[in-house]
Amino acid sequence: DEEHLRNWRGESTTLPPRLTYEISKQFMGVPAVTWAGIPVPRLWRCGNRGNVASALIEKPACGSFLPVLDGGYALQYTGLLEHRAGRGMILFCQTDVTGRSETDPAAEILAANILRYVAEWKPGPARQVLYAGEPAGIDHLRAAGFQPARYDGGKLTSDQVLVVGPGGGRELGKRIAAWVKGGGHVLCVGLEGGEASAFLPFKVTTVKAEHIAAHFEPFGLDSPFAGVSPAEVHNRCPRDIPLVTRGAGFVGDGVLAAAQGAAVVFCQLVPWQFDYARGQMNIKRTYRKISCLLSRLLANLGAACTTPIPERLTKPAGVDEKRWLEGLYLDTPEEWDDPYRFFRW
Repeated sequence: DEEHLRNWRGESTTLPPRLTYEISKQFMGVPAVTWAGIPVPRLWRCGNRGNVASALIEKPACGSFLPVLDGGYALQYTGLLEHRAGRGMILFCQTDVTGRSETDPAAEILAANILRYVAEWKPGPARQVLYAGEPAGIDHLRAAGFQPARYDGGKLTSDQVLVVGPGGGRELGKRIAAWVKGGGHVLCVGLEGGEASAFLPFKVTTVKAEHIAAHFEPFGLDSPFAGVSPAEVHNRCPRDIPLVTRGAGFVGDGVLAAAQGAAVVFCQLVPWQFDYARGQMNIKRTYRKISCLLSRLLANLGAACTTPIPERLTKPAGVDEKRWLEGLYLDTPEEWDDPYRFFRW
């Protein structure tokens, strides 16, 4: 319309320069798509030669989702995704194993491996989640699809997993040390060494230091860190956190750790302590990735959780239904959340 034309010619001062530039691009033929209900432009792509996956899934922060193949911006997406629901499993294959222009041996091998894996898959344990620590932690776990209960100091069993958030260690004392020695499953979130040592049957040492990123190789399926990539511990809002230095086998700079001979895992980044309410995208992206990390670590410990995926597979989405806002992710998408808006990745 006339307003768009004036902006394109640079004659209008009613809009900020960045928005004027975006309107101009759309007017001149740059394609636009609807992403999470938000119209955004896309730069032209010059073909799809060598594509491995054309439509990646963003890693969900809710439920038990095991990324097998990471990709996309900041490894935020996955082309192979295993979802465990109850005693069943759904494997999402987004890789282009079919519809290729010619025979692709790698695609054929991958497709055969997927079918074999699904046919031989067996369900693991489903443990109840108990929580001790600051109140924000239990609220976060509930939003992520788990059904945690406050630990009341009672006897713990093998079909339970205990999550200890900041402040929780002081409540526990040494009364659960025997349970941990006997194979009890514990996830420590953001604890300093003194607090962790107060209830564990071994001593843990931490040092308060700045954490930004860490690099490590992919973990095997039997690892407590299976499905975790360096992207999940990338902190875009650097701050001092208690990094594990002794008492457990640590990963990277100590942002993650696992005890030797005990089912105790340490995650030193605390998602609910990253408040992005003021619109800071670096904090929001960090919150999103750490939330995925925490859900994955809990699922690896056998924690039971639910998502609406099974029910949704039997019910087509309505025209105006916005399912992405419920059940799979913990934050509402914004225009600047789309990393492909200005880039050709």
